[in-house]
Amino acid sequence: MDKNNELMLEQQYTANVQQLLLAVIEQSRDYSQGHISSIRMLLADAWEELRLKPTALSVQDMEQLATEVDRFLARKALTDNQAARYERMLLSPFFARVDFTENGGESEKIVIGLYSLKDSDGALLVHDWRAPVCSLYYDSMPGAVSYESPSGLISGNMTLKRQYKMNNGKLVYFVDTDVGIDDSLLLDILSGATSRHIRQIVSTIQAEQNRAIRFENVKLLSVVGGAGSGKTSVAMHRAAFLMYRQRDHLDAKRIAILSPSNSFSEYISTVLPELGEENTKTITLHKIAADVTQAKVETPLLQTEALLDEGNILRRNSVRFKSGGEFLERVRAFVNQFRREGPAFETIQLGANVLITKDELTRMYQVDYRLLNPALRLIRIQTVLSSRLEVWEKSLYQQYEKQLIKSYRGKDLEVAVRFAVSHRLQPIRLQIKEMLNIEPLQLFTEAMKGASDNLYECAKENENAKLVWWEDACAICYIMLSLGFSAPDKNIRHLLVDEAQDYSDIALAMLSLYYPSAQITLLGDPKQRTCPAMPPCDEKRWSECFGVPNAPAVYLTRCYRSTLPITRLCNAILPDQDQVLPFGREGELPKVDILTDENVQKEVRGFVEAGYTSIAVITRTLKEAERIAEKIPRAHLLDGSDEDILTEPGDIAVGSYHLMKGLEFDAVVVAWPDVRLSDGERRRMYTACSRALHGLKLLCGKRLMTELGIVI
Repeated sequence: MDKNNELMLEQQYTANVQQLLLAVIEQSRDYSQGHISSIRMLLADAWEELRLKPTALSVQDMEQLATEVDRFLARKALTDNQAARYERMLLSPFFARVDFTENGGESEKIVIGLYSLKDSDGALLVHDWRAPVCSLYYDSMPGAVSYESPSGLISGNMTLKRQYKMNNGKLVYFVDTDVGIDDSLLLDILSGATSRHIRQIVSTIQAEQNRAIRFENVKLLSVVGGAGSGKTSVAMHRAAFLMYRQRDHLDAKRIAILSPSNSFSEYISTVLPELGEENTKTITLHKIAADVTQAKVETPLLQTEALLDEGNILRRNSVRFKSGGEFLERVRAFVNQFRREGPAFETIQLGANVLITKDELTRMYQVDYRLLNPALRLIRIQTVLSSRLEVWEKSLYQQYEKQLIKSYRGKDLEVAVRFAVSHRLQPIRLQIKEMLNIEPLQLFTEAMKGASDNLYECAKENENAKLVWWEDACAICYIMLSLGFSAPDKNIRHLLVDEAQDYSDIALAMLSLYYPSAQITLLGDPKQRTCPAMPPCDEKRWSECFGVPNAPAVYLTRCYRSTLPITRLCNAILPDQDQVLPFGREGELPKVDILTDENVQKEVRGFVEAGYTSIAVITRTLKEAERIAEKIPRAHLLDGSDEDILTEPGDIAVGSYHLMKGLEFDAVVVAWPDVRLSDGERRRMYTACSRALHGLKLLCGKRLMTELGIVI
């Protein structure tokens, strides 16, 4: 068939789908209005009855009325959600098509869009991108193909693979391809400006990304890729896919996203609603640690700021030791020892009278209550001691009453006796409290006994100051969760962990305890492990930390974010063994110049005049970010606070590289001072530069520029 005629037929199909969408939207609105009318009628009838007779409605009648109103509100929400979904489809009702003939069957036209759409006869005009058959579009080429369905493997032949280009609701052209997602369409989308929020990518999901999105029935999945490879997009689309496939037992309330910062949480907040799903819970590891330890926990940002000072040898040694497997094994050994032996039991006695012996306490903990976790064992022991102490208390009460009756009468006697008994038993109660009340920081100090580099002394000082270093926080949480002194979150069924390379071994192991019912998706880039003093990231250890040997991993190998010139500069900055494979699109050359306040202001001004609306200045430290923000009009400082959110259009985001992880901007000015050029420093600079999509200006010290081998 002539391509022009076929385009006309496809445009007619597009128009028919849009007409049906409009009809469904209008019908949904009518239903929604009908539900509102029903609620008004119910309330009006109830009001009329109450007006005529205030006692006309019983408590049961009012409860029934509330139930009816809630039912109509739920129906209204459902129809409103359906209308909102189809309104999103109007300007782009579908984006792809495959023609598939199952072995022994007839050819079927599979048109793929954001959501499914049926005509009045129940025939699918558009298939939801998450449907099993739609994986053919992402994974296969024309020819013999197969896909996994709920009923098993379906095999057949794909005779057509087509991609559509829509512009404001009109089909402009289509491309028939026998390769992956057409590069010209993908480049067209990537060349557009970014926004304050990450975008959904259902029309351009690559085969390697699709594999990660559709992985099912695994306890742990690792998704590893460089900056701009689509890890975060994969995470959000994976959440939407899992909710679609497991609708009966998995919804937004049972999925959590572990976010590196509040600004990142805001950045990803629109993806799931665009995909027709409710937003999931986002939480930071710092929030979990603060809740579990009930202490003042240092933030990761402040830890990083402290470690950037190369003279801070103590903290660097602390982080280096506590990030790896040796420290995890030390903590696990302490937990096992506490399970076996419990706290330091001692005989409790008052004068010659023994309340309980050390041997009896040990037997109760190690034998009588051994089937319980340590926390419950100590609760049982506390109950026994309270019961025995109550007997002592009654006996002492009688003794003191006989002694004091000559001096006091009535209420005065009662108060005097109670005071005397309390005073006499106070040392016993204090001894029991010190022995059985478990303090998180105290347990950690015990676990650090025998550690080198003065780390035990540091733990003791922090315990006394009620301060928790960030590298200690997850270890304390691990101990509390393992021993039953803190409760895990059993409601979450799937956990998505972004920037997983920033987490130590003990942090990942702690997450497996805190979310015991959850399947885990880890997303990370070992090249962006940029915390000073942390050893290099080995993603193969992630499965060991979670106790899931040989867990599957998907590697995303291409960078889609930055232009070719920006990616080339990133590769020049990275250590030789850590290179990024770019996806080809040309752009303006990055500019490299000497770091001065005037140059920072000039480059920001240039980006503004060029029409970029998403601009960032990225620095090495928070202190430098605070200083530069004062010199830039409309600067919005990201400082890691709870109120930290992304900027409004026209504002210039200013922050340290640590807070910019996971984010992207149309144009970026990197302001980097002269520092020693280690492999870690190269990765920190790479992280900063790789935030840029279209424009990049790297401003750095003269010595650093020379060491990088950059000539201007």
